[in-house]
Amino acid sequence: MSSPAPSVQADAHVPKPVRAPFIALYAFAMFGIWMSIMLPASVTLALRISQIDPDGKNVSYSIAAGVGTLVALIANPLFGRLSDRTRSRFGRRRPWIVIGLAGTIVGAIIIGLSNSFPLLLLGWIIMQAFVNAAIAATLAIVPDRVPPRQQGLVGALSGMASSAAVLVGVFFVQWFPTNVLAQFGLPVLVAVLFAGLLVALFRDDQPAPADIGPFDFREFFGSFYINPRTSPDFAKFLLALFLVACGMGVISTYTVYLLQDRVMPPEAELPGLITLAYVIPGIVAVISAPVAGWLNDRTGRRKLVLGAAALFIAAGILVLAAADTVPLFMIGLVLVAGFGTGIAYGSYIGFAVATMNDPATAARDLGVVNIALSLPYSVMPFIAPLLLSIGGGTSNYPALLIVSAVLTLLSFIPMLLVRTTR
Repeated sequence: MSSPAPSVQADAHVPKPVRAPFIALYAFAMFGIWMSIMLPASVTLALRISQIDPDGKNVSYSIAAGVGTLVALIANPLFGRLSDRTRSRFGRRRPWIVIGLAGTIVGAIIIGLSNSFPLLLLGWIIMQAFVNAAIAATLAIVPDRVPPRQQGLVGALSGMASSAAVLVGVFFVQWFPTNVLAQFGLPVLVAVLFAGLLVALFRDDQPAPADIGPFDFREFFGSFYINPRTSPDFAKFLLALFLVACGMGVISTYTVYLLQDRVMPPEAELPGLITLAYVIPGIVAVISAPVAGWLNDRTGRRKLVLGAAALFIAAGILVLAAADTVPLFMIGLVLVAGFGTGIAYGSYIGFAVATMNDPATAARDLGVVNIALSLPYSVMPFIAPLLLSIGGGTSNYPALLIVSAVLTLLSFIPMLLVRTTR
């Protein structure tokens, strides 16, 4: 029987501990980058589509969510691969952060000025592609610069940043309820500010090794594939993360419509309830994520922590399947988008790095991790119309929610088979 794959740092030089200022700046940079894409994905894109195509919003939003996420699935590992191979005198991560933010600005402007769904979709594709270049390069700083005993905490802060991004970003919607450019543009400006500071201060970013081979078709397709024979535990982790994300993806994608179509509050109360639907779980997730990261570093029980996230997500989804009142809806949402998502975001990067086995492909590997985390956000919107139509109607949300809860619980099978970490 073959021995377990070594950790990504097993044969590499272990970085020196990072100090609090660097950790704080990294967290704020991730906060800005995540807000530039998470707020549109969670709130403002759905609202914008409701304005442009009110009668066909469900189909249009499913198309936008699915296509946008497919673009992200390709862009993240591809730009990660390019980042791993970049030999710029500015390093291998910083150039792609800058390129990614520049493209994100262009996409946000197109969405803000759009007056038709095709033009909005074009802007969304551009945003998804380029923001994932910035995400891939920024996430790779963790294995590049952070020692193993701090990776859980720093990775958790990245997860916390994504939750805090939606939490803070929702207030942009409240402050500028009719200004689409502000709703899409202000989060991007926050990303430019904090990520720009990180780029300016991260001066020890190293270029790729000089002996790296050419970027051919084999290398291109290798950006999206992990060999389960050479990286068995990493492959199992990816499958487990994918299944956990099935539950998160459904709730994140359909929160607004679940509130509109299942709870059916008065139209005048809807904006305030949408805000609460993101603020309350967001606060819980912001608190849960660093606690999960601390437990990862403190106990080394990465499977236990991610497993707890799966249980919270499945339980919350089942509550939402029965929810027809605001209090019950909020309880289910807090379990899924608060505790479940917060713990998952606080633990998945540390779990991923613990099962990776090649430090030379850190950005690519984390890009594939992003595929596992993001693919359900693309797959589930395409499957959702079939599940929603069970029974002859167009809103069978219990069927959609129960299926996503079952998929989430199935994550325990590959998770328990991982052997290189507890």
